[in-house]
Amino acid sequence: MANAKKLKSGNWNVRITVQGKQYSFTHKDKKTAKRMAAAFADECREAIDNPPLIEAIRKYIDDRAETCSPATLRGYRSIEKTLRSKYPALCQKRLVAVTDKDIQHIINTMGKKTAKNYLGLIQPATGRKFNVSLPSGRQKEMRVPTDLEVLGLVRIFKDTEVEIPVMLGAFGGLRRGEICALTMDDFDGDYVTINKDKVMDEFGGYVVKDPKTETSNRTVLLPHFVAEAIRRNGHVTNLTPHQISNYFQKRQASLGVDPPYCFHSLRHYNASYLHAQGIPDAYIMARGGWASPHVMQRVYRHALQDKVAGMEQKAVGALQFSLQF
Repeated sequence: MANAKKLKSGNWNVRITVQGKQYSFTHKDKKTAKRMAAAFADECREAIDNPPLIEAIRKYIDDRAETCSPATLRGYRSIEKTLRSKYPALCQKRLVAVTDKDIQHIINTMGKKTAKNYLGLIQPATGRKFNVSLPSGRQKEMRVPTDLEVLGLVRIFKDTEVEIPVMLGAFGGLRRGEICALTMDDFDGDYVTINKDKVMDEFGGYVVKDPKTETSNRTVLLPHFVAEAIRRNGHVTNLTPHQISNYFQKRQASLGVDPPYCFHSLRHYNASYLHAQGIPDAYIMARGGWASPHVMQRVYRHALQDKVAGMEQKAVGALQFSLQF
């Protein structure tokens, strides 16, 4: 405990330093001045070592604001805002008082992926691993356009601002953010170099940044007709990723495509088509910019609907042939 110093006034003064800041406590009674300083120091230690849940989360986010990707930071801020809004009482609980049951209550109504996102912020922010059960995850059925549907989509968007993005998604396997970040300097003949991404920041604006993963940096050979269309156009697109998705779905809906495909389904189509053609997974990974085969295989490796019947006939034919021996 800090020493008490008697002032000319006859009062006693105690000075303490907490996190680089000095605080002064004065009282006519020496022991009381010391107790005041000690109580304040204890309260500060409590706030530092055992802050309210929401303050621990806020500090965790602020400490990583300069290093997180804009998309990750935006996701963190969204979770923080939701927690403050929906669980105000829990947010003010000190870390030591937060229980497994509290966290389980938060994630019970969520899908598996959302629950993982919440735990991915709450656990490192609190320095604790909560014993909770994730919601059962149901694998979403991917809607992959058929060859004819993709050709139809290309025709639907011909001579619109979305024509080039549609072709780059379907025939190049590019993501929206990668497409929106492209300039004509990124093209060399029929090759396009992807080395940047256009993403929304935490304030709702768009910024161009390096890709999230190193494997997203790649060079892709495009079909000649796609590269030629881009050269004729003179630019890729002036739209944002959100505007592309919005226009892509609204135009389909207005023409009776029900339900309309999302723009990312074109990337599904590209990977699925290559897989159906027997292209090795390693090449599909490199072309699509995946860091791991697990995501690609779980999400994108789907036989195209218009190939299924033919593949089934081929499989049955092979089985029938084998039974002749």
